[in-house]
Amino acid sequence: MLDNFNLYPLHVFRLVARSGSVTRAAQELFISQPAVSAHLKALQTAIGEPLFERTPRSMQLTEAGTVVLEQVNRLFALYEEIPTAIDAMRGRVRGEVIVAASSTPGAYLVPELLRQFQEQYPEVRPVLRVGDSAEVLQWLLDYQAPLGVIGEMSIAEGLHSVEIGSDNLHLVAASSDPLCRVRQVKPEHLRGRTLLLREQGSSTRAGAQSLLGERLKEFERVVEVPSPEAIKQAVAAGLGVAVLSSWATKLEEAAGLLQPVRDPLLRQSRKFFLVRRKDRVLSGSAAALWDCLTTCKPRTVSKKQRRGSIKSK
Repeated sequence: MLDNFNLYPLHVFRLVARSGSVTRAAQELFISQPAVSAHLKALQTAIGEPLFERTPRSMQLTEAGTVVLEQVNRLFALYEEIPTAIDAMRGRVRGEVIVAASSTPGAYLVPELLRQFQEQYPEVRPVLRVGDSAEVLQWLLDYQAPLGVIGEMSIAEGLHSVEIGSDNLHLVAASSDPLCRVRQVKPEHLRGRTLLLREQGSSTRAGAQSLLGERLKEFERVVEVPSPEAIKQAVAAGLGVAVLSSWATKLEEAAGLLQPVRDPLLRQSRKFFLVRRKDRVLSGSAAALWDCLTTCKPRTVSKKQRRGSIKSK
């Protein structure tokens, strides 16, 4: 039974589960490794089930450990929201709120929306956490963030999403590349070329694979690069071509470094979504942020921008 348990052993368990290591959890908690092990042992004894299996590389959750972690994450999410819930009861919206975002909306969409939000709620401190789309979804599922913003990709059944913006995905090359002047891209135009793709879990990668389809086979090489900035620099240097967001390439296009290909079949619109857990009741600053982001006018690519993106130099 857990009648006499305080939250600390559960906190220790949560950190070990996230890091997969007793050593790293001990370092984060500033306690000894034996102390961490003692807390885990006491928790496992109280629950009556082993929570971890040791492997050569890390501590892996057992089936029981996975169930316990879900409840512990839920518990701490509620616990950490107590101050903002009390403030909301008093009619004040303030405190820290985390919003997770994948790299493209995290760089080009969410900061502007957070600026609008802070104008309305100056006492709230939004914290932007950026990862790929798969990481953002996992943070939501693990209660590490109440809200997330991602591009188009499949989400778990337990998540709720609302569209808040859109951009264009297009195949881009260095502005000096003859491919930019081709009106209809054929297989021979892609043979011998290198395609630079974002990492697995990125919605931009998923969008690129959807846009190119069977044309992926026409490239000589497909190279995975996890950084959108590194991809842009490589394309500008003539090391390959890539499918990127129209937001991400706006400055490089204006500077004459990158240019989208003219073929309209190598361009498509993509939506961005605000996401949260269906079973997580938002309160205080998180609830205010959800309301603000879902009522703000969605940021989209204008018709003028679309025309400009297909115009040749």
